[in-house]
Amino acid sequence: MRQTADSSRAKANVQALFDSLALEYVRERERQVSFSAQKRIVIGMLGGAKGRLLEVGCGPAVMTPELLAMGFEVQGIDVSSEMLKRAAQRMAGHPLEKRCKFALGDVERLQFASGTFNAVVCMGVLEYLPRYSRALAEMCRVLVPGGVLVLTVPNRASAYHVASAGYRALRSLERQLRGRDAAEGVAHNRCVPWKLDRELLDAGLRKVESQACNFIFFPLQQLAPRASESLNRAMTPLASSAVAPLLGAQYIVKAEKTAWRCASSG
Repeated sequence: MRQTADSSRAKANVQALFDSLALEYVRERERQVSFSAQKRIVIGMLGGAKGRLLEVGCGPAVMTPELLAMGFEVQGIDVSSEMLKRAAQRMAGHPLEKRCKFALGDVERLQFASGTFNAVVCMGVLEYLPRYSRALAEMCRVLVPGGVLVLTVPNRASAYHVASAGYRALRSLERQLRGRDAAEGVAHNRCVPWKLDRELLDAGLRKVESQACNFIFFPLQQLAPRASESLNRAMTPLASSAVAPLLGAQYIVKAEKTAWRCASSG
């Protein structure tokens, strides 16, 4: 019971966070170098897919116009009612408005029949879950056999996140030694790329390809953002290389549903 209560509280915190960020996402999201890189790679990975697409964590519909232009019929879901409000506003009057719908939804309890979608996109969602397994099983379940899943998840193994996590741990220790309360916030469960690949396989999803992006380094990103951006651009050709999972702060992976029956999400 306590675990269930903790999970519900964590989800409520995430919902509140993204309700508060909705307007900022509308104004800034598409200008962010990090998001632009992810968007380009995700669109590329969806090439060749068609039919019905589920966008998990659709936010204020910053991806939706491109997905519609690719020929998809899009169902967007999000935990944030404010994000969905902005999504509806953004798409109102769009020539393909009738080919997209938005609704509140929980990736761990998808309200769709098995085999409903030909593709699923899930950007910036898994890191807010304590475990990925149930969400992966649910996304696999709603895919048709041969359907594709594209995920973007912050990469815990990257040089940036390893260094910044070490810094945060030291700051936390300092606060404890001084008798101060630890700073609270929404927890981030960043992925380890090779472990995520195994979890995908366990869920009934075969990895097709992967890339890394956002080649940033701590504390260069904080101290000299322009230099950091230049370095990021210079390292972008490494996105598909063997060393990319150790350098790119964001991991992007495409997987295919291997069979009708996926891992149980119960």
